[in-house]
Amino acid sequence: MKKEITPAKNSAPAEKHIFRLHRRLFLLVFAIMVLWQSALFIDMRLQGYYQALHDTFKVILTVPGKTSNEKLAQMGETLNQKEDILSVQLFSPQDGLETVRQQNSQLADSLLLMGKNKMPAYFELRLSEQAINNIRPFIDNIASEYETVVPHYNAQHAQLVFYTGVCAKLLRLALLIAGILFLAFMFLVEAYPSVQSRSHSLEGAISGMLAALGACALFAVLIYPTGLLNQAVAQFTTWGRQILLVIFSGLLGWTLSKWQKF
Repeated sequence: MKKEITPAKNSAPAEKHIFRLHRRLFLLVFAIMVLWQSALFIDMRLQGYYQALHDTFKVILTVPGKTSNEKLAQMGETLNQKEDILSVQLFSPQDGLETVRQQNSQLADSLLLMGKNKMPAYFELRLSEQAINNIRPFIDNIASEYETVVPHYNAQHAQLVFYTGVCAKLLRLALLIAGILFLAFMFLVEAYPSVQSRSHSLEGAISGMLAALGACALFAVLIYPTGLLNQAVAQFTTWGRQILLVIFSGLLGWTLSKWQKF
């Protein structure tokens, strides 16, 4: 009796899913994150420099000769009422001499040799950003309104405040536009109808997040030899910015894994 041999059915074994890093996706997101880290670091330091320059810029209005305290107080009140003047501080000759002594004791001794009356009373003004940007016409108006005062200020300092502020605003505007363009790209990719099933989306998101962490680690390695790593964390970035970059890179990796055009 012959046994019938039935051919076995062709059954392909189930393919085991293995996590893939997506090297090309990782490198692309890694390069983008390095650029973002650089731009954010520059933005934070530029904002710090601008704020320091703005806070240290002051206009000194000296009042030569003898002027009564009542008249000085009245001048201070009228100056303080002006919109572009943030604060007004009056220094008597004694207060001014003590301030000079704290900064330069030899200069204070030289002033004393010239006579105590050689140190005039003066007003110290802190101005708004708009007044600093138009410092010359602003000082001309002050000098014409108060004929008894002599203004003193550093025009180069004011110009540096203006240009630093312009650069800081342009950089933030460029970062905002770039962020909007990236979001628009991700939206168009997600909204595009696709017949083929896209896989590895989760792997693309993880690859993107790893790229962001790699960019952060790269900057830590670059800063470490300077010995300023702990200070750089506070001066060049914040935890909020880093978390936002990781989330952004994860979304970008998710989108690129669906796009699959690289």
